[in-house]
Amino acid sequence: MKRIIGVLSGKGGVGKTTTCVNLGLALHKLGEDIIVVDGDLKNPNFGLHLGVFEYNMTLHDVIERDISLLEALHIHETGLRFIPAHISLQYLNTDPSDLKEVFSEMNSDVLVDFPPGLDKIALKFLDACDEALFVTRPHLPDLTDTLKAIEVSREMGVNIKGIVLNHVRKRGYEISQDEIEAISGTNVIKKIPWDENVLKSLSRKTPLVEMNPYSPAAVAFFELASNISGREYQRPNFLKLRNFLKR
Repeated sequence: MKRIIGVLSGKGGVGKTTTCVNLGLALHKLGEDIIVVDGDLKNPNFGLHLGVFEYNMTLHDVIERDISLLEALHIHETGLRFIPAHISLQYLNTDPSDLKEVFSEMNSDVLVDFPPGLDKIALKFLDACDEALFVTRPHLPDLTDTLKAIEVSREMGVNIKGIVLNHVRKRGYEISQDEIEAISGTNVIKKIPWDENVLKSLSRKTPLVEMNPYSPAAVAFFELASNISGREYQRPNFLKLRNFLKR
């Protein structure tokens, strides 16, 4: 078993799933052996970002039927390997069992898209993780909830990978990186700029790093993937021109 990395946010709406989808695919494109798991058992939408809506097996089946996690493995047309959760209302009350045992058979690094907040399900996933990556925006309500999630992770003995600061516009009303690091005691390992291409990719149900790998946010996701994996990523030349032509 390799690393189990949780992608967390203290609250919803900060771009956690978008980050997880694009980070996972960027890791795959850089040659990393990675599987992404949708851990939001009540409101899953990881597959919606990929344009995949129906599955034979999901993480819910793994938990409820005690089958192998690999039986729920799907391969997207981009090559990304992922394990979805079911969107049906009949699975709302699924309660995860020993997730450490569920993940124990994995021989790849696993990236887990967490549910927002710190409910019982999120804490069970957190207990199964080796590392935690926190996604937030540079605004006080988002950061306040992220600080809670970081503190809980530390108390549970999970290694803090760092903070991904999302939707950065470089405006005076945003909390600065230095302030965030001082308050949280955690490094901001990547800032993802505000990029309208993210919204376009969501409407097309295609991850940004696939739709337009030269857009500002996509380049940031690749750099984040390189940071996490140690894989080399060469920032392309003539980015503005490439981005314009890709659009």
